[in-house]
Amino acid sequence: MQTHHPKILTSKNIDQLLPYFKQYGDSCMAYSGLQEGLEYFFVDGVGYISYLRYKHLLFAPRGRVIVLANPICAKENIHSLLQQFINAYPTAQFIQISRECALILDQLGYQINQFGIETQLSIQHYDLKGKTKSSLRQWRNKCRREEVEIEEIDLSQGNELTEIKSLSQSWLKNKGGKQLTFLNRPFLYQHELDTRCFIARQQGKLIGITVFDPFYRDNKVVGYYHNIDRIAENAPHGVSPTLILEAMDIFRQEKVETLSLGMSPLYQLGAEFNYNKVTRKVLRFAYNNMNFLYPHKGNASHKKKFSGEQQRVYFCSTKGNNLWEIFILLKAIGIY
Repeated sequence: MQTHHPKILTSKNIDQLLPYFKQYGDSCMAYSGLQEGLEYFFVDGVGYISYLRYKHLLFAPRGRVIVLANPICAKENIHSLLQQFINAYPTAQFIQISRECALILDQLGYQINQFGIETQLSIQHYDLKGKTKSSLRQWRNKCRREEVEIEEIDLSQGNELTEIKSLSQSWLKNKGGKQLTFLNRPFLYQHELDTRCFIARQQGKLIGITVFDPFYRDNKVVGYYHNIDRIAENAPHGVSPTLILEAMDIFRQEKVETLSLGMSPLYQLGAEFNYNKVTRKVLRFAYNNMNFLYPHKGNASHKKKFSGEQQRVYFCSTKGNNLWEIFILLKAIGIY
């Protein structure tokens, strides 16, 4: 890779990032890397790294930069771009990175811990056959019997905006009243580049909303990430997976390859790389015993019913993967 001087960009410079995003943004979190409030370590002709600057008077008085997912660049440039980034920011964290990226950071001498599982579905080969998908069949049939109607809408038209905001606010209130950011791209109630929005109605009443974020390869949408899900409290059981299945039927006709259900945090944390053993033990305890803070088990159980391909995702801190670094991360994304 040729040596170029990096620049720091912000969300005001998204137009400079989009060509790289559409060429190399083939992970489910690539779109979330363009959310408001992030900065970008940009190397012209190569690509960029999305990151959050986080500072806390007590927990991180000197600050941290927290990288979201993989660098957006050609695979052969990942190592060099990561090295340049760490040279510029020696105190950095990396969250929800792929095994390929984790291998490079491991080679650079940093601790790597598993952080969860991402579930992917092969749209063109996906069906509802088999015992493991019986719940999906039952939910879809139940929604059809109860006359749940699903349609794709264009948020730029704004026709359902009042209803959507009302349902979303009710959903957030039932979830504790706060919306996590960074790992969860916020719902902006407007059409965004190549996103897809589907809604569910029953007897004319809005009971469900879901938004899919695109990911790309070679300037083509090759997959979608099920990013936003809002379901009414009184909706029939199974509306959420039915929305996903109906959307997949449309994506299949469009020859889209992959649907990502996203990460199940802290699920099936194994022993790999030069991992921090204490951190792994505590995170496994959190998965089993701290679902009042985040529904780890419910999240994993829901995605497991789709019987998709499971891919591990990882966490790394250049300061070592000790519990303090994990706590800083959880504070930054708003779980605590």
